[in-house]
This record gives sequence, C-alpha cells and structure tokens, in this order.
Amino acid sequence: MTADRSSSSVASQVPTPSLSQRATFRFGRGRGRRRSIAYTRGGRIGLPIASVLIFGLVWQYIGMHTNPILFTTPVKVGQAFWDLLRTGQLWPAFYGALRDLGIGYGLGAVVGIVVGIAMGRSPVVERMLNPYVNFFQATPLIALVPLVVIWFGVNLQARVAVVFILSVWSIIINTSTGVKDTSPALLDVGRIYKLNPLQVVGNVQLPSAVPHIFAGLRIALGKGLIGVMIAQMEISVTGLGGIVVNYGNAFKTAYLLAGVVTASLVGVIAAMLLEVIRKRVFPWTEDEGSGGWQAAI
Repeated sequence: MTADRSSSSVASQVPTPSLSQRATFRFGRGRGRRRSIAYTRGGRIGLPIASVLIFGLVWQYIGMHTNPILFTTPVKVGQAFWDLLRTGQLWPAFYGALRDLGIGYGLGAVVGIVVGIAMGRSPVVERMLNPYVNFFQATPLIALVPLVVIWFGVNLQARVAVVFILSVWSIIINTSTGVKDTSPALLDVGRIYKLNPLQVVGNVQLPSAVPHIFAGLRIALGKGLIGVMIAQMEISVTGLGGIVVNYGNAFKTAYLLAGVVTASLVGVIAAMLLEVIRKRVFPWTEDEGSGGWQAAI
C-alpha cells in the first residue's frame, strides 16, 4: 500500500503536457517525417547524379594529367562515341551485342528454369544432375571457348553457345533453391484442393520461387554479357568486342573505352527490361524486390 501511494504521488507530480504542446510535438514529428520522405525522394535522384558528376570530374582531372595512350578523359570518350556513331560503326555493333545476348540468354533462361524446377521437385533428379551443375559452375568456362569454336565454328552459333554456357548454371541453381524453399503450408493447400503435379508447379511452387528465379536471372545476365564480349573478342572479332580489340591494338584508348561503355549500356538496358518484366508480370514481388531478391544477388 505504501509503495502504491508513493508511486501515485510521483505520477501526480509529473507535469501533463498542454494541448498546444501536444500539437507542437505532433506537428514537429509530422514535419520531420515529411522532411525524411522528401530527402528520400530527392536522394534517389540527386545522390546518383552527384556521384556521377564527382566521378566524371575526378576522371577528367586524372585523364588530363596522364599519358593519353595509357588513359583518357570522359570528354574524349564522348567524342570517340560520337565519331563511332557518326561513321556507322556503333549501331551494328550495338545491335549485334543485343542479338547475341538475347538469343543465348533467352535459351539459358528457358533451359535453366525447366531444369531448376525438375531438380527442385525431385530429389532423384537433383542427385543425378548436381555433380554436373557444380562442376560447370566451378569450371572456368572461358577455357571451353576453343572447344566451342571446334564444335560451332566462328559464326553466330558459337557466340550464342558461349553466352548460354556462361549464363545457364546460375539460373538452374537459383530456380532449384526457390522451388525447394516453397512453404510447406502452401503445398498443403495444394493437397487439400487435390492439385495434380503440373498444377502444383504452376500455381504454387513457381510463383513462390519467382524471387529466387529473378535473382538467378540477374546474376546470369552479367555473366551472359561477359560471354558476349568474350565471344566477339576471341571467336569472331566483330561487334563491340571487335571495336575493343581493334582500337586497343591501335592504342586508341578513347575509342576502346567507348566500346566498353556501349557494352555496359547493353547490360543496363537488358537489366531494365528484366525489371519491367518482373514488375508487370509478377507484381506481388514488388516488396520483395526492394530488399529480398535483389539482396540475394
């Protein structure tokens, strides 16, 4: 009783905030929230732009004080980019890189998702294919380029094969992991509704595995672009790889970097298309995309 009286007396001595003070606190808290939201929105645009500008200025300064054969400036790279565009060398190379990447990466996505689903659903299939997947995932696949040339020659088929070989394994591994990680509760729902195996895959396991699949597709996209450049530089000196090789041999660093930047643009465009597909076709992954499947890359 004494403790209750003492605590009540202490509580009675604590000053109660007035209505104006509470309104001021709420207004200040709301204003701080609005400021944080505005900073977030502005930061999404302003911070990347500021970062690129700072990087460009540092690059320009270093390039101006370096031997032009060893390094160059972004201004000269821009001039070389315009020169390649004006002379008609860039567009065919850009289209060729997109074509090689699209065909090889598309085949890798189809095969990788199908094989990954089979491995994720069947422990027998997984035990049979796991040694090959682990072997090729750990193998420096660039060493297989001479074998690809022997098999397919030096034409489009060889370049597509290189892109396929470099990209398919990441898709298989991530798809298999996503299918195996399907919640048991979702599988129980499928059993309750008496879904057949094909319906379980299409309506339960595949939608659940979409974040993992797109994580694998994102990883495979980078590897596929590397495959495009390797194939164009080593198999048939053509396209963007041909630009890099030819101008590198001529010690024209600005033109070489213009080809490299264009290859990076191919990857950026492909990644944007992949993101659009994810948001339009699989909108339920939007929240997971902000922190889930992208964090797994």
